[in-house]
Amino acid sequence: MMTRVLLALAVLATAFLTGGSGSPRAAFPSTLRLPALSESQQLEAHRRIQDEGQVKEFKGKILKSDGRFVLEESSNGGNYGTYLLDDQAAAKKYEGQRVVVTGTLDAPHNTIHVRKIEAVA
Repeated sequence: MMTRVLLALAVLATAFLTGGSGSPRAAFPSTLRLPALSESQQLEAHRRIQDEGQVKEFKGKILKSDGRFVLEESSNGGNYGTYLLDDQAAAKKYEGQRVVVTGTLDAPHNTIHVRKIEAVA
């Protein structure tokens, strides 16, 4: 008697999962539909993927120039430069201090995409 009940439950469960088609795959969509990304979302995702391999540390002092916070780099393999910091709120906390900025350089725009800012002891 118990075997017949279990067999009946198994048949009902299979029928439910297959939607009556006899194939378990029929109960699930054959393709996964993802929401479409806007062009700006695609560009941002592409930038993040490219930036993953180019994260660097920049050492220098955070100063205000023309009302915006910049990193005046003290040394980059003998090269010196001034870079706009894209995270102005984080940069404000370190104004006038020597720091290490971890991020990626957007050379055409002379901007560092900030990941992290730490004060140098």
